[in-house]
Amino acid sequence: MKFVILCFLWTLSITSSEQITTYARPINHIGYSVTDIDAVLGWYREVLGFTVLAAPVDIIVDNSTDMGILLSQMYPPEMKRVKMAHMTAGNGVGLELFQFIDPPTQRPNIASFEYTRAGLFHICVTDPEPENLVRRIVATGGKQLSPVLTVFPRQIYQAVYSLDPFGNLVEIMATSYERQMSNRDLNVTSQGGGSLTSTSRSSKSQQLVSIGFHIYLLIFIFFLCGPK
Repeated sequence: MKFVILCFLWTLSITSSEQITTYARPINHIGYSVTDIDAVLGWYREVLGFTVLAAPVDIIVDNSTDMGILLSQMYPPEMKRVKMAHMTAGNGVGLELFQFIDPPTQRPNIASFEYTRAGLFHICVTDPEPENLVRRIVATGGKQLSPVLTVFPRQIYQAVYSLDPFGNLVEIMATSYERQMSNRDLNVTSQGGGSLTSTSRSSKSQQLVSIGFHIYLLIFIFFLCGPK
């Protein structure tokens, strides 16, 4: 009977945990497929200031190395060789670079702004002086796509679109995304613009409730099954 009760309580614990601990997951990293991994790594390090975590390494996708075994389980069998490198932005979000060798990465159309292409559209970095950074991007082979725009009337929030020298869209914003987009009129910004602050607060309270529930459950089990 005690075993049945314990199973029932554990089921309640799992169900409650799943319901309570829904929170905004942080972005871990973004993956870029590139045609020249050394050039891309150098540009993002020198121009955007990203930190190199791991220099480019050439990987044969077979059973000869641990990474080769891992990639063979993640990619189709026709993928035989790839170069990989790892960087991180100023806030800890990673940039994972891939240069596929066999079969080779297809070079993107860097002559146009492919805004209709489905999938990852662009990355955005934060710089308090967008006009200075976009000038540096242009000076190092990139392209400015828009003027430096004031996002909201009579406010300091600015943004500008640019292309890196490899055809990837890089936006620059003067402030953090949360600061710029939180608590906005839904007719002015996106539908989710006003929910960021409340979501952050509610996730913390949900975690506290979850911890309290599990402490209560452990105490109950101790008294139920402990020594008489």
